[in-house]
Amino acid sequence: MMTKKKLIYSFFIVVLTGGILLLYNAFNGNPISKFLAKKELKTYLAETYPDEEFYIEDGFYNFKFGSYDFNVVLIGEEDAEYEVTLTGFIKPEIWYDDIYDSRLDEPLIEKLSREASEEVLELLEKEVDHIVALDVEIEVSQGTYPKDTSWNKSLTLEKPLNFFIVLDSTTKTKEDTLQSAIAIQTLLNEARYDYERVTINGNILDEEGKEIADTGYVKYALSFGPNTKLKIKDISDHE
Repeated sequence: MMTKKKLIYSFFIVVLTGGILLLYNAFNGNPISKFLAKKELKTYLAETYPDEEFYIEDGFYNFKFGSYDFNVVLIGEEDAEYEVTLTGFIKPEIWYDDIYDSRLDEPLIEKLSREASEEVLELLEKEVDHIVALDVEIEVSQGTYPKDTSWNKSLTLEKPLNFFIVLDSTTKTKEDTLQSAIAIQTLLNEARYDYERVTINGNILDEEGKEIADTGYVKYALSFGPNTKLKIKDISDHE
């Protein structure tokens, strides 16, 4: 029968071994997770780019972000090498796709984003009069629309819109910010914008704030989707 001393010794050996394995996994990943990530990548490429063939080079574990990074080569196209990143050990998901990003129409995106921002700002200022900045994130692939296409809500985009809004919250309370967020959400929904997230920073724009940046520094922050039931607890305080 194992003595108490041997049991304690065995326990510490198990704990020490487990700690070493966890530490190794944190910096180097593990073969099973890497295999699952590569398998998911193969499936993703086949489903997303069915008419193209890719060669997946051996990936590596990025301990800084806890991700697996793979170089992907498009067969038949010279110097067409891309980076695709996956996160998640048990159920890996695509986090970054350089193939997708490289095919975005950046000049048209810039044009449409500017026009959409002007349109949305005009809409929101009807009820929210302290908007300092507003940007709309739009994604359109090359060849989808002519370069001179003008913004309108009926355009078919790669993904729903994302809005980034800065409010002048120098003299505003959390409750004020909540009411502004509810008004923004209501206006966007009533106007039938197809969006994923709205991110709001309520900034301080006093002299000290303006010395830090043109839009001041963050006092309140929150993010929500079209169906989020907004509450005061959704607002983080950065003062």
